[in-house]
Amino acid sequence: MQGWASFHMAPAGFPGLLCLLAAACAPGAAPAAADVRPVAEVREVDALPLQRGYYVASDTPCGEASNATLHLMRRDGDGYSGYTKPPYFCRFMRIEQTGPSSYQVTEACEGSHGDGEEPEASVSSYEILSETSYRAKNEDGWESRSRRCPRRELPALWRDSDIGDFVD
Repeated sequence: MQGWASFHMAPAGFPGLLCLLAAACAPGAAPAAADVRPVAEVREVDALPLQRGYYVASDTPCGEASNATLHLMRRDGDGYSGYTKPPYFCRFMRIEQTGPSSYQVTEACEGSHGDGEEPEASVSSYEILSETSYRAKNEDGWESRSRRCPRRELPALWRDSDIGDFVD
């Protein structure tokens, strides 16, 4: 058979194919409106919904934080303090909410190479777990999971530093 009729012939070995196709197109087979999820609308936001302050890698106790595990989350970005060599700061250039707790952040990190070059933009995905914890993954595949630590629980170097201008 050729043309339209041959399309409706079930190939050998697939006798149930027509039944499946017919069932999928049968009246009442379409999902109910309540079962259909709307596509998430991507929208630009001003900031990530996180409290400002010091964040430490989730697997590190707050009292054992170090340059390698601690960073300062600000409204406009995050970075490591001047206690790192070289210090750096990743400025959030654009934040887009892509789901109920997921965000895509375009950022430019200054000073991360220590060579004085102009920062290049990169993209990271953030999953906000709560207002004090998140998971992040950048486009290079580097992943992190951090949580906010109260300053009083951090080592003296950070506990005694004045970060008011950075987080207010």
